[in-house]
Amino acid sequence: MFTRSGDDGKTSIVNKKVGKDSPVVELLGDIDELNSHIGYTITRLSWEDMKEDLQKIQVHLFEVGEDIASDSKKKKIDESYVKWIEERTIAYRKESGPVKLFVIPGGSEEASLLHITRTVCRRVERNMVRYSKELQELNKQNIVYLNRLSSLLFAMALVANKRKNVQEKYYDIGKFW
Repeated sequence: MFTRSGDDGKTSIVNKKVGKDSPVVELLGDIDELNSHIGYTITRLSWEDMKEDLQKIQVHLFEVGEDIASDSKKKKIDESYVKWIEERTIAYRKESGPVKLFVIPGGSEEASLLHITRTVCRRVERNMVRYSKELQELNKQNIVYLNRLSSLLFAMALVANKRKNVQEKYYDIGKFW
């Protein structure tokens, strides 16, 4: 599908045209990229609990984008979204057990994909913080949500390796094991 409306390097957001190189369009693109990484990760998982959680997060990310693109004072992302992410993270951390030192990303394919998705999430969070400082008042719950989401993705990666019986590798001041 194509509309040709963006052929001049502009796109519509909330009934106004902005440059495709604008910070808001860049941020929305980053959120789309994160959502796509999550979608791919889902295709590589066999565990229904993680798939269901990630599918719910995909919907949440559309709502984050709606918060950013909308002029509405009523924002979608609120404390209940953050609370849900925290509850899911706690559940996965209970399953993974304690973490010692610094985990080297990798292990199973599933854990590796979750780590990649986590790092994309961190970039989106950094860009959202920059956007909130430079351009407009932003629903701060979006930043909190993304911060917690990266923690959830980390916890999921640890659980993925545990479920696949893959031993984590750690880094500690120049030592590797």
